[in-house]
Amino acid sequence: MTKAERLQFYSTYTPNTDPGEYGYLFQELPQNLPELCRLIKCQLIHPAMIKKGRHLLTDYTRNEDETFYRITDMLEALVERNADGLTYDRLPSERLLLSCRFHSLLLISMLRSQGIPVRSRVGFASYLSENGRKYIDHWICEVWEEAGKRWIRVDPDREIVDVQGDAFLMAGDAWLMARDNEINPQLFGVKKSWGMPYIRNNLCFDLNAVLGNELGYRDFPPLCQKAMDELDVEEWQLLDEIAIYLQDPDEHYAQLQALFSEHDFLQFKG
Repeated sequence: MTKAERLQFYSTYTPNTDPGEYGYLFQELPQNLPELCRLIKCQLIHPAMIKKGRHLLTDYTRNEDETFYRITDMLEALVERNADGLTYDRLPSERLLLSCRFHSLLLISMLRSQGIPVRSRVGFASYLSENGRKYIDHWICEVWEEAGKRWIRVDPDREIVDVQGDAFLMAGDAWLMARDNEINPQLFGVKKSWGMPYIRNNLCFDLNAVLGNELGYRDFPPLCQKAMDELDVEEWQLLDEIAIYLQDPDEHYAQLQALFSEHDFLQFKG
């Protein structure tokens, strides 16, 4: 796949990001990333923020991650709760209570409607922890910046454009650092789940995301359903290889696709 073909691939809707009959909602979108992120936050509330705004939420006061999956599901509910569609004036009670995966899904769908290459990436953000010393499970986007001929990291949930440095670590980087004993794997995770199993799972999620499969939080491929001490040497080596390739997924797209196709246990079958 040439560079032009890769960019075209990331400009094309996947089943989970295709707005379908709700594509009309994208006809008058803002043309810059900060405004798109602001618009997204007018449609969605992260479940972690529910406590702070519970007094503004009437009928919907629980995490809705399990209610929605594809972008069409989200857009349908948004229209049902406010027929004006993607409006800055949407009341908190009319928004969807969805976490980072869904924020990234909405930005991807919006940008692809404008022909802009974008992909979901899965990893860990230190800026989500209280003191910045832990890395919290997080899903963001990589957006192709044509002017700079580079991918920039965009966090639509936190409205951060061009996330810098190691504030966000891709799952592959976290895996390799932990494997090389450069960092304690127990610093990676969320709530009560931490360590190498979480990094392994996000590594597989990121592989799928780069290949155009935006999985849900519970869509664990068979390899992620095994305990870490049940992995054999070949499986550990395969995960190392994937992590290395994911450091530059454009250069190694063919290798990543080949490994994914060759090993059924990397694929979520539903």
